[in-house]
Amino acid sequence: STGGGTTAGTGGSSTGGTTTRVTQVVTSAIEVGAAVGLGTVLYTVESRPVVALGGSVPAWRTMTTGDTGQDVRQLELSLAALGYTSEGMVVDDEFDDDTATAVAAWQAGYGLEVTGEVTLGSIVFVPSAATVQSVNIAVGDDVADGTVALVLAAASQQVVIDVPDGDEALITPGLEVGLGGSGGNTGIVTLLRSVERSGSVVVQAVIAPSTTLDAVDGAVVTVTVSVDELDGVLVIPSEALVSRLDGSYALQVVLSDGISEFRSVEILGVSGSTAAVRGEGIEAGMEVLQPA
Repeated sequence: STGGGTTAGTGGSSTGGTTTRVTQVVTSAIEVGAAVGLGTVLYTVESRPVVALGGSVPAWRTMTTGDTGQDVRQLELSLAALGYTSEGMVVDDEFDDDTATAVAAWQAGYGLEVTGEVTLGSIVFVPSAATVQSVNIAVGDDVADGTVALVLAAASQQVVIDVPDGDEALITPGLEVGLGGSGGNTGIVTLLRSVERSGSVVVQAVIAPSTTLDAVDGAVVTVTVSVDELDGVLVIPSEALVSRLDGSYALQVVLSDGISEFRSVEILGVSGSTAAVRGEGIEAGMEVLQPA
């Protein structure tokens, strides 16, 4: 958690009423002062990475098919922002088969055992971009459940905005935005997170200013997303995405002569039932077929 410690989770076993605490060996650790954002590997335990994802609710359980809750929504939002998604995955609070497919892709990408479920201790949810304030573990250390591995501190200055409904798929980590009107200040979206407010869920973007803003804590800052930054980005129904055997995605588009063909696309983000994509030969107004 930001502003506090991240706790190691290694698992344990229980037999006949006696609990055995399992210790495992640290094989790498992030350095003090390092930046922590979406997808950052904080440390590895026996070569298995522990990864930072975005969210205000701590990771408190193993997440698997059938689970529901705010932690599941945070997981799905983070996976989509990192580019790990699946045909038909909807960012909601339900861990379903499509979520498991996206988790499997994320596990393969990070060198984790591919199981389709997220084991407690393999991720840490952080509510904002942060830096490592202290590291309490070292390579070769034995760690057990409950070990405080790291202490994170929130980035010195950040801007947080509510992402308008329908735009969640367009505002992605790495996007440059304008800050403070026409003064020339810019910032980079570092993290997407979901928070609960008055019984509903709001998606927020955390932005790191490129230069220090002349504004006090709590001040209102204008955030501008340039249309040029979104050039070539189209929003489509996520159900229209077709997954290929090599892990890439395509759309089946209808040409002017009525013949359809598949064209490759890059998924930039997924939110609810929509996805933001970019691809050569994909234009606004094209008819897109959805798989049966």
